[in-house]
Amino acid sequence: MSNRQFRWMSGLLAVVVLVLIAERAWAVFYPLGPSKDEWGLKYDVAVEDAGADMVTVKFTLVDEGRLKPIHSIRLSVLDKQNSSPNSKTYKVIGRLEFKATSDGKRVGTIRLKKDLIELGNLEIITQRVDGKFQARGAATYDIPLAKHLEPGSPAVASPLPPTSDGVRK
Repeated sequence: MSNRQFRWMSGLLAVVVLVLIAERAWAVFYPLGPSKDEWGLKYDVAVEDAGADMVTVKFTLVDEGRLKPIHSIRLSVLDKQNSSPNSKTYKVIGRLEFKATSDGKRVGTIRLKKDLIELGNLEIITQRVDGKFQARGAATYDIPLAKHLEPGSPAVASPLPPTSDGVRK
């Protein structure tokens, strides 16, 4: 084998290895469809005013239901600029870190800007559904924050009208 063929073959092999590694590294998520019992999940979502232009999203997980064990829960916001009617793109804000309470519940909190709250979405990520391992990728269940907002709550209050700065007409 000539030196030129050896370099060509080794280059091709390197490209094949990179493609195979990259295929495994890409995260593949499959959304779960609607369920009558919300997949057996028992949870509470509260949106509390945190002053300035921020809110605190508090997620209390009582029971993991049919998605047990849950891998993680993250907060994402719809990216209006890069979304279309056929394809939705989300920006991940962060992952909720859970702390166990004395009554066995797990509570996680995260902060979000008030103007993004109606576009916010909690994504529950799991590798198992009904106890079966999901070989093709992780399953996600979405909980829109807008569904848990109370009308007239301070978290989604409209901005105050501009002041007149003491100028009278």
